[in-house]
Amino acid sequence: WLKLGCNAARSPRLVFPAARSAMLLRSVLRGGRDGAGLRGFASAAPAAGVKPRLVILGTGWGSFRVLSDIDDMKYEVSVVSPRNHLLFTPMLASSALGTVNQRSICQPVRPVVAKKNAMYFESSVSKIDKAGKRVECETLTGEKYSIPYDKLVVGVGFQPNDFNTPGVKEHALFMKETADATVFKDHILERLEEASVLACLDNVSSLTTEQEQKLREKLTFVVVGGGPTGVELAGELTDFLKSEGTKLYGFIEKYISVHMLTYDILNTFDADLQEHAMKHLRKKQQVEIHLETFVTAVTADTVTLKMGGKESTLKYGTLVWCAGVKPHKFVADYGFTMNERGTQILVDKNLKVKGQEDIYALGDCATIEEYWLPQTAQVANQQGTYIANLLNSVGDPKKKEGSFVFYNKGMMAYLGGFNALMQSLPVPGLGRLTGFVAFLGWRFTYWFLQLSMRNRFMLATDWFRTLIFGRDLTRFGPRSSPK
Repeated sequence: WLKLGCNAARSPRLVFPAARSAMLLRSVLRGGRDGAGLRGFASAAPAAGVKPRLVILGTGWGSFRVLSDIDDMKYEVSVVSPRNHLLFTPMLASSALGTVNQRSICQPVRPVVAKKNAMYFESSVSKIDKAGKRVECETLTGEKYSIPYDKLVVGVGFQPNDFNTPGVKEHALFMKETADATVFKDHILERLEEASVLACLDNVSSLTTEQEQKLREKLTFVVVGGGPTGVELAGELTDFLKSEGTKLYGFIEKYISVHMLTYDILNTFDADLQEHAMKHLRKKQQVEIHLETFVTAVTADTVTLKMGGKESTLKYGTLVWCAGVKPHKFVADYGFTMNERGTQILVDKNLKVKGQEDIYALGDCATIEEYWLPQTAQVANQQGTYIANLLNSVGDPKKKEGSFVFYNKGMMAYLGGFNALMQSLPVPGLGRLTGFVAFLGWRFTYWFLQLSMRNRFMLATDWFRTLIFGRDLTRFGPRSSPK
């Protein structure tokens, strides 16, 4: 078990009974290695009185909600994911500039696994054997094994969508995972320090035109994408540059510029709120917005734009890509029925994979037949609750779940400068809010939606720390290595 890295987590109040431990050990020994050389559990159907085996793939919004809400008295639960936490993605932009700490918006999976008396495997899934009801997994160190299931929930998330634009993969930063926020913050600070060195060495008061242009290019920050992530990142970035940037790098402040390249802005919001967002970003945050713009190529320091049929180039120091998401390519390798474009798993109104009896899919990797929904955390979270309730109701004639129905509980976006937008709120008389009041509502909502009191405490203290002391500018350098 230690070799596989899949120790069964134990709760302080719940431990594995000796019978179950012995059964698991016998399963491993009986499973041995299959013909492909995979270490694995036996895949025989559970005997009468033994709980069905529920395997959950992923630790995103949908999968984490299934784990949290499932009745562990009815199922023997296992979770497989290379990421050992749920990332509160709506606040990733805030963590990217140090407004909050990354750990404050990450909910570790182990405490929930322990509470559910479940097992967690820090691994990825390479294949699903639907006939044999097994998932083939691979640890982060490359060891392969397989585990059986009776019920399977697939919620493996998404990846950034680069639209096959040349140079994006090689030169752009992204904003999807926890590590992306750390990389982005370090990159911003690196650019500021590089520019500071140039300005100090060349005497900032007597720079030549060529030296000034070099500084402007290094301090040009480009955000590609006008969705909530792009808009909030632009807002957080300009907040940082207007506060810590002005106080600590005032001598190069005039060379800094922030650009947003997008076709439109917040297209899921009402037109007047879109206009409000553009006006605020341009006038208050000094973001140069390039509308109806497509990126056609990216190099190490240049982005090529196409606007109105005309191409132009823009020199930059930092480019972050927030232009949409797409499912992982390996989802198609699972052999499920896919949508017309072959990008997402097709499920029915009960979130059951088409043509499969005991497999469910949710979140960004799946789409409901004839019922399109946006790829948001809110949708995945409600789908996770639905699947957990559906599985919990099995065998109980009093509990019956109908088809899945999504209830929109509102949309929010932070614009920077303590201003935000809120729309479609489920509160009578408060359908829409803008400005500082919306900012307070935005913060309270995301604080309330944290999955533990631990995270609520950490988030509140982060906001207080930033308000009093400002954002942390520490850059962790390379690890030590003898030379």
